[in-house]
Amino acid sequence: MTMDKRLRWFDEGAPKLRQVLERLGLDDVLPAGQDFYACPCCLVAYPREAVSAGLLTIEDVPPKSVGGRPLLLTCKRCNNTAGADFDSHAATLADAEDFMRGRVTGRPLPVTSHVDSIPLRGTAQWTESGVQIFGIPKQNDPKVQAAHFEALDAYVASGNPRPNHSFTIHTRFDETRARISWIRAAYLAAFAALGWSYIFRGVMEPYRKQLQQPDISVVPTYILRDSNAPSEEHRVLLVDHPDELRCVAVVIGENTVFLPSIFRPMTCDELADAFASKRAEGDRLSVSLDGKRVPWPRWATYFLD
Repeated sequence: MTMDKRLRWFDEGAPKLRQVLERLGLDDVLPAGQDFYACPCCLVAYPREAVSAGLLTIEDVPPKSVGGRPLLLTCKRCNNTAGADFDSHAATLADAEDFMRGRVTGRPLPVTSHVDSIPLRGTAQWTESGVQIFGIPKQNDPKVQAAHFEALDAYVASGNPRPNHSFTIHTRFDETRARISWIRAAYLAAFAALGWSYIFRGVMEPYRKQLQQPDISVVPTYILRDSNAPSEEHRVLLVDHPDELRCVAVVIGENTVFLPSIFRPMTCDELADAFASKRAEGDRLSVSLDGKRVPWPRWATYFLD
């Protein structure tokens, strides 16, 4: 079934790619008489045999680790690199933030729990019944561990609503790389919805450059974060009002990434400056955006092609 899906997505995307290249006067870029599909992240073109060879892979958007699902094809190199370089950081950051907000998650985190300053190294996670804490014997002195749980039980028995209890989460992530993960997901969602015509424009080149060079800052994209937004909310908005903020707004849960517009597109720097000018005190974005809503793609639909 996976192979059938990859072949179907290749066969849907390849003629659209050829059609757009011809419209741009670039029909001689690809050899005639053969179908090709370009990885939207690096624009390397692959023949149909690349599907069976495993060189074109199914990409989850957003990453599966943060609730995404299969959406399109990318090359194996870009897919694998993103998982290690970007998506793992986004998933770890999301886990840490969910824990601190008291959200129910399926993944325990390495923590040091303190009760009355008595430490316990182990794991913790929120469940429907509250937080579950598990000590790791090899990381704790047995007497200290026993004292920790005795102090915790005493608070539970007393019914004290404000126990002297805190957590230190032991996770490693790079916020910049987590940010790039969301930019990448937004870029791919926009491609799936709008097609080759959208990503072939010059204003989109810096986004691909950022994906290839994660250690330098290329795209100063303004990302709006709404911690109250439902994680399952996914939508694409073609913003046309206010006029000075024309863009493609890609909403992925609590993250909204603003990409260049279809019409009169601003560069990534101009777009970031435009949104920065609308910031209120506390770095809050004070603006109402209106425009045409594009359905979140279930697979690549190439709307503009």
